[in-house]
Amino acid sequence: MSKKILAIDDEPHMLKLLERIITEKTSYTIMTLNNSLEIENVLNQNQFDLIISDLKMPGNDGLDILKMVKEKDRPEEVIIITAFGSIESATKAITMGAFDYITKPFKKEQIIHTIDRAMKCHCIKDKARKWKEILDTKPFSKAKDIFEVEYVKNMSEEIDCLPEMIAEETGIDIEKINTILKNY
Repeated sequence: MSKKILAIDDEPHMLKLLERIITEKTSYTIMTLNNSLEIENVLNQNQFDLIISDLKMPGNDGLDILKMVKEKDRPEEVIIITAFGSIESATKAITMGAFDYITKPFKKEQIIHTIDRAMKCHCIKDKARKWKEILDTKPFSKAKDIFEVEYVKNMSEEIDCLPEMIAEETGIDIEKINTILKNY
């Protein structure tokens, strides 16, 4: 499943640049938004892995968007980009929970590297959330069933091997593995 990015900026040329860089240089999909007042509606209807937001925009600025994401305990990482960078705004953004703060103009390699780091961080946090949910599940038999499904899915993604190999390596019945992977 492709990772999804939402880019928000009031400058259409910046959105086109981000869209071009991301589609040409990564496997991620991107949705762009040039009206920050629509952000709440977009977030209510979609889930993303990463949000890239301009700092200064009419309506909701980048810090408003970051605050909204954090207050609603959404899983997206947030990168703030700005042409008006200052130590104060960078410190505030990072303190509020931004993944990173990048000043414009930026190099293509810089934004790609930052996006890749944010995606890795998002994946780690996502896995941690899943495992915490499993550990909080009661009774144990239900937690064990959920764990088994996540374990097989993880094996399938991590080592990209045939169900027979997963069965051989894990000791889980091949029919159960096939059922899990079919429903996955």
